[in-house]
Amino acid sequence: MNPLIQGLFKKFREEEELLKLKDSDAFELFAASLILPNDLISQTQKSDLLLDKGTAGVDVIALEINGQLAWDLDDVKEICDASAKVEVSLHFIQAKQSGSVSGSEILNFGDTVRKFLKNEGFPGYPRIESLAKSLGSVFEGYASRLKASPAVTLSFVTTAPKPSTAAESTKDKIATVTRHISDLGFVGKVTVSVLGADDIHDAWVKRNHANEVEIQLEKQVNLPKMPGVDQAILGVVSVSELLKLIENSDDGSLDERVFYDNVRGFKGEDNPVNKQIMTTLTSAERNLLPVLNNGVTVVASEYSPKPGDAVAVSGYQIVNGCQTSHCLHLSKESLGEAISTVYVPIRLVVTGDEEVATQIIRATNSQTAVQENDLVALTKIQKKLEDFYLLDTADVKLTYERRSGQFYKKEVTKTRVVTIADQMRAITAMFLDSPHAAARYAHRLYGDVGDSIFRDDHRLLPYVASAFAAYKLENAFRTGLDSIFKPARYHILMAYKYHVLGKNSALLDDKKCEEQSLEIIAALKKPDQVPVFRTVAEMVAAAGGGQLPTPDRLKRQPFTQDLIRTFLK
Repeated sequence: MNPLIQGLFKKFREEEELLKLKDSDAFELFAASLILPNDLISQTQKSDLLLDKGTAGVDVIALEINGQLAWDLDDVKEICDASAKVEVSLHFIQAKQSGSVSGSEILNFGDTVRKFLKNEGFPGYPRIESLAKSLGSVFEGYASRLKASPAVTLSFVTTAPKPSTAAESTKDKIATVTRHISDLGFVGKVTVSVLGADDIHDAWVKRNHANEVEIQLEKQVNLPKMPGVDQAILGVVSVSELLKLIENSDDGSLDERVFYDNVRGFKGEDNPVNKQIMTTLTSAERNLLPVLNNGVTVVASEYSPKPGDAVAVSGYQIVNGCQTSHCLHLSKESLGEAISTVYVPIRLVVTGDEEVATQIIRATNSQTAVQENDLVALTKIQKKLEDFYLLDTADVKLTYERRSGQFYKKEVTKTRVVTIADQMRAITAMFLDSPHAAARYAHRLYGDVGDSIFRDDHRLLPYVASAFAAYKLENAFRTGLDSIFKPARYHILMAYKYHVLGKNSALLDDKKCEEQSLEIIAALKKPDQVPVFRTVAEMVAAAGGGQLPTPDRLKRQPFTQDLIRTFLK
């Protein structure tokens, strides 16, 4: 393997604690971590992306519906039923450590994807079959809601040098696969790429290095000195300059990384406000945009002035103005030459103070309708949790990510980072006895259990204990626990608690719950937890009648109650 790629791969395995995973499987996850959008990667454990053992022709399949990963029919129904419009994208990855490009393997990859899209069946491969049926259910139940035909992206990853990936024979194979899939007639844009060592390195740099850009401010005013703020500028910037902040320089696609700290995602072109912005951009009133639009707020870690009115910023985030930014990106073609003469208000704040950045996020988002669960990261208990994890009184060596992307460019073991969504699922499963609810999407889960978690009167140790249990369980899956039990991971967390305590836990505001949490943490620290989790997983299966319950049954409360009864007999 190319020594540079070998080094990056080694670093990835160390950071993700995948040293015991097979080389080929780990490389597939390495490729997926660089190719799949960050917002999809963050929704799941990376090891969940692996398909059934022995699957040939494709290594990773991600079904994206309205920005959410869907794994089964229930996921499709839950996502689509909640939306008037449905947008579908499919991501396929085939990863080879080989330093050469095989034309036959590219064609085989294309044939497998074509078979998947046609839902021709994959007997003996339940994960891939579930994904294929899920896509089929979108067409069957929600065809009238589809915003467009599903976009399909195929990435064939190797460690080959540029001459091999750019060879005419490789281009011919790419064209053949593209044509075969496009000819199906029911898919939209088809993108087929063959990536080599240079492409892997470029993707790694883009994913792991701080963003940096130089922009020209047409007009600017420097604000007076403020505590915790290195520089603050108010001004206007042309659309063409703003696009430099939000787009990838190589292909002009939207750089979703810069919106990590924005508490809301894009609400879509059909959103009334966004529709009005895009209408304005295509009308004679577009030159009034500076007075019709609030513009964008940029928080950066570093800044330096350049000749004229140019500034260079790095380590920046768009913390307010996500909707405006997306609308400008979508409207750039219709703007034509006006892209350089239409202006947008901009507020640029340079600070290295995390608390100041948080205050700016809350203040800039409080001026528009933002749901409270979007601002949960800024609540008092979240800061308390973050500090409590840093103190690490229980010596579990986990790190709490209160705001998405806050450890960007920092040396942390990624598998030991606990996100708010991770925390919600773990505490819900283990201490609320609601594993059937824990797998729901973060916003839906918060809506269901938000009043029962993250309360100021709660003890903090149960949160740490549940997250530590989730981490140890995932580690068990990486080191020997059969992945067949993964659909029941949240039931296993709850069952582990009963296995250790022999009874239900106390309420989260009760001091007794702290003592029980310490007991659970002590049990988790004992060597070789794989057999313990296997025993607990088998008990979950036994409660299902001798085999693991179906995904549908796992998502229902009656099975949870049946499982609890087996521990309380």
